[in-house]
Amino acid sequence: MSTPNEHAIFMVREAILWRLIQDFPNVSYDQYHTFITGLADRRTGESFLTILCEYQFQDPSVGDGIFLKTLCREIYGLCNKYDYQLKRGWEAEHVHGWEINREILEACKRNMSFSPHLIQGDYLNSKPKKPVDVIIANPPYVRQEYLSSDYKQKLIEQFQPEFSGIKLSVRCDLYIYFLLKALKNLNKNGVFTFIIPNSWMDNLYGEILRKLFRDEFQLLSITDSGSRHFKQEVNTVIISGVRKNPAKNNQIIVDLDQKSKSISQESLQSLDLGWHGSLFRCPSWLLKQIGENKALETIGGVFSVCSGIITGNNRAFYHQEKIKNSLPAIRSPKETASIKFTRTNVQSWISLNGGGFKVKKAPLLWMDLRGGRHVVVWNQDNLPFEHTFYGLHPKDGKNVETWAYILNSSWVWLMVELFGRRGLGGGAVRLVKNDLVKLPIPLFTNIKFPSKLSGFLERPIYNWRTELEQEDRNFVDQYIFKLLGMSTKQKECMILLRSLMKKRESKARSVHD
Repeated sequence: MSTPNEHAIFMVREAILWRLIQDFPNVSYDQYHTFITGLADRRTGESFLTILCEYQFQDPSVGDGIFLKTLCREIYGLCNKYDYQLKRGWEAEHVHGWEINREILEACKRNMSFSPHLIQGDYLNSKPKKPVDVIIANPPYVRQEYLSSDYKQKLIEQFQPEFSGIKLSVRCDLYIYFLLKALKNLNKNGVFTFIIPNSWMDNLYGEILRKLFRDEFQLLSITDSGSRHFKQEVNTVIISGVRKNPAKNNQIIVDLDQKSKSISQESLQSLDLGWHGSLFRCPSWLLKQIGENKALETIGGVFSVCSGIITGNNRAFYHQEKIKNSLPAIRSPKETASIKFTRTNVQSWISLNGGGFKVKKAPLLWMDLRGGRHVVVWNQDNLPFEHTFYGLHPKDGKNVETWAYILNSSWVWLMVELFGRRGLGGGAVRLVKNDLVKLPIPLFTNIKFPSKLSGFLERPIYNWRTELEQEDRNFVDQYIFKLLGMSTKQKECMILLRSLMKKRESKARSVHD
């Protein structure tokens, strides 16, 4: 994925800023901005350039060379602005890049007017002569499914001894290893700026990075955008950090669409829900409310959660009509128009002939992937269900109908939008089991919703734009927010929910040019 030019410029300038701050700790952003735009006085410009031009720079995955070209253009441009004499051939000694594909590397050389030191080879196997000051990269986004078992095992054997605090997973995508390698190649106070998929912020194998940024390497900034950086269906963030132990008073800049806030290193330690939702989507006041409200419990605290049926061959086992030795079943969320689902709504039957799979049943069904509808199915007749759902069993075996109301409230919908995973750019949001069990939900098993609201469970659940305007939903939500002690915040939460839905929808459709 080639990095758009505007992001390359941003990342190069970001990396230069953070590295200079390590040597000039009292420099302000305004002073740096004045320098980088060529508006500082000559003496100030020279003092910065004297240090900057001694740094060693790396790009571990050169590709079309966008970062190396941008870096050299920025450095030479600054030298011209401040009449600073740079040694001829400076980039051959100070700017280094790796590219595993020979043809891509040769094309990069032909299209580059500068002469950095370019190496054909696998960066992950490289042994740089000395640590470097700045690493800027868009590492290859190769999902672990496309890596051979032998190569994955080799990577684990190579990196595990260096990161003994956490067990590396065979599910780590390739970019994780590029970042680990870069962290080890940096010198003391060395800075990295990477653009990588945001999946590490929430998923299980990204825990190694989250732990490193909590305990060993100081995270400086995380930047996201309201639109996708690439045409490929992957959502990314730009992160910068420095090789030093994080101080408790370290402030991390979190930037979304040029709106910035800062969070402390200490608060990073206490994030239990997904990082991306906690940092970018959830307002501070709501995150505090979630942590302190005694009327909230986690799904895992109330329910036993199980996965659905995996046949291995749905075409062979699912049928559109009843056959011998089959059971009525719920195969897909597309078959569920309303919250309440009974035998009369069945569209699929699962054959038990020759299947080695285990039949799964649960009274409440949580959709794995969600688009524009939020539905938790009340499986009233306890029908078998496919693994497109998670099954929820109340641990006390009671109040299923009450839970059907609560789990379909806009509060729970909001929690999904705040803390669900949005790693792919296609627009869906999901909570895998590890996330689902942590999701905060209202704990009201001793209440009964008015009978006048029963139509809420039986009518169709619409796309969010229509659904959030429904009168019966508003009654359910008023009831929930009142019992949470948050009636005064209901309007604010609903505005937030609509905003999150709009942003998720628009981000799936838009890509930076």
